[in-house]
Amino acid sequence: MFLFGRKKTPKPAKAAPAASDQKRSAFRMPVSFDVLYALEGRRGRRRASANDLSAGGLRLATDEDLIAGSVLTLDFHLPDEFLATMVVEKEVYEQTPFGLRPETIKVAPPGFDPVHVEAKVLMPFFDREARTFAYGMHFLDLETRVEEELQRFMHLWQINYLRERRGEG
Repeated sequence: MFLFGRKKTPKPAKAAPAASDQKRSAFRMPVSFDVLYALEGRRGRRRASANDLSAGGLRLATDEDLIAGSVLTLDFHLPDEFLATMVVEKEVYEQTPFGLRPETIKVAPPGFDPVHVEAKVLMPFFDREARTFAYGMHFLDLETRVEEELQRFMHLWQINYLRERRGEG
């Protein structure tokens, strides 16, 4: 094709970004739960739903149109109904006359602590099918305790998913 006497050269195809170029730094998993959120600088809280959880953020769906860069305070409980039927191995030590002896026991994992965290709206979009606004959220200044609780949840959720898939649960 010629454009004003010049020959148009095709652009080379872009290669898929390498894993090191990806913006996400944590594994995301599809799980849904309710969230209460408050917008910084505004009184009151609103209800929303969350999914695509990771140790670094989540996707928030709400009927409110928020601006990219907005900071929200999120309060939620991670789903833990699946823990009722789950058993994990735990190593404990028993004091005997011969010293401490390790023993492996099977126990139900404890429930998850409530999560209270600030998050920033990174990527807003409108879901036409669900007729809701959805936002990619990034957690801000996560306390170590909260980050560990999120990682523990994802680990146990994956174990449960794999066990159900194999018909063990």
